[in-house]
Amino acid sequence: MQAVLESPSALERQFVITVPSSDVEAEFEIKLKEAAQRVKIDGFRPGKVPASVVKQRYGQAIRQEIASDLMEKALGQALSEHDVRPIGQPKIEDVVYEAGSDFSFKATFEVFPEIEPAGLDGVEIEQIQSKIAAADIKEMIATLRDQKKEWKESPKVQAKKGDRVTINFEGFVDGEVFEGGKGNDHVLGLGSGSMIPGFEDGILGMKKGDSRDVEVVFPEDYHAENLKAKPAVFKIDVTKLERGDLPKIDEVFIKSFGIESGTEEDFKADLKKQMERELSSALKNMNKTKVFDALVEANGETPVPTSAITAEVQTLKKQAAERFGGGQQFEVNQLPDELFTEQAERRVRLGVLLGATVKALELKPEDARIKSLIDEMASAYDDPDEVVNFYYSNEDNLRQIGALAVEEQVAEKLLEKASLKPIDMSYSDVMKNRQS
Repeated sequence: MQAVLESPSALERQFVITVPSSDVEAEFEIKLKEAAQRVKIDGFRPGKVPASVVKQRYGQAIRQEIASDLMEKALGQALSEHDVRPIGQPKIEDVVYEAGSDFSFKATFEVFPEIEPAGLDGVEIEQIQSKIAAADIKEMIATLRDQKKEWKESPKVQAKKGDRVTINFEGFVDGEVFEGGKGNDHVLGLGSGSMIPGFEDGILGMKKGDSRDVEVVFPEDYHAENLKAKPAVFKIDVTKLERGDLPKIDEVFIKSFGIESGTEEDFKADLKKQMERELSSALKNMNKTKVFDALVEANGETPVPTSAITAEVQTLKKQAAERFGGGQQFEVNQLPDELFTEQAERRVRLGVLLGATVKALELKPEDARIKSLIDEMASAYDDPDEVVNFYYSNEDNLRQIGALAVEEQVAEKLLEKASLKPIDMSYSDVMKNRQS
């Protein structure tokens, strides 16, 4: 086999691979004999079909099969010999394959760049710090009470924020009904912000049985291109209005959260423990993001492969479709690539820089850190041992945690030579701004 490697551009690689006809025909004969053992043809006993008959009937199909096998084998060998790692599936072109002739093809693909990343020596990096105050625990209890409201129908009152309404609605743009703008028996918490701006406000003051036309304007960044910044009218019918009664903070309420003693003191202590765990995780992610933002900025326009960006765009579109769909079927292609290109490019660029930094610092995931991460995640569940076993019983699971561990190690190493700027932030602000 002959494999000629070329570099049409900085990140593009191209193999022109030729497999000698002698190797092709040898492979063909092997496949031909295998086929002769398993094919059934009238007039011949199983395994006794002459090769000439098999060749006449199945020769073309066998050649197509070995073309695929030879291509995969030859390309794998070429990549190994030249120590090249492609991104995604190579583009195959110029295939030449005829009986008695050499087999050749061209494979084009992209690779990640080989770079020496700049560190963060002396670079000022903000690092957020926060503590849980008594007021934060009080606010959390208020939130939990709100979640356990007992809803009662209130047919004669006017809707206000905090109420729950059941509505039928239909939307019109330029006087025409638009796709996805209709709903029946839709339950909506007023003040939830789950609908487009102006929709929920338009329901305030309505009673059960009322109908109203509510005028709104779709946001300029709305996911459906045909609705961006468009004025619309929604015809809304309120079929049910409910108002919630807050539960008392008593023994029954407290025990509903698994606090066996039922005392407010134990309840607050348990809440604080949970909040501290969430706060620690949020701070870790936010501060790590600030380090990585600085890394991207310090390294300027690091070259990134187009194919990796394209793949990342598709990943982001699928994630967005799942969010927008709310459990319903949502067509990914409704979302234009342009909405995600910038974010995808940044993700890929950061991935390139992290990979290069890991290599430069010769970092490997630490077993102790992996264990710490798994234990931390497991502590949020009722059966921690089950979660621990889940991660340690599967190599893919461990690999994912290992990647997180290395990310933390990179961030810590970069911070060692950076200039840290502590920023105080309240618990509530951290929770609002935490990274997913």
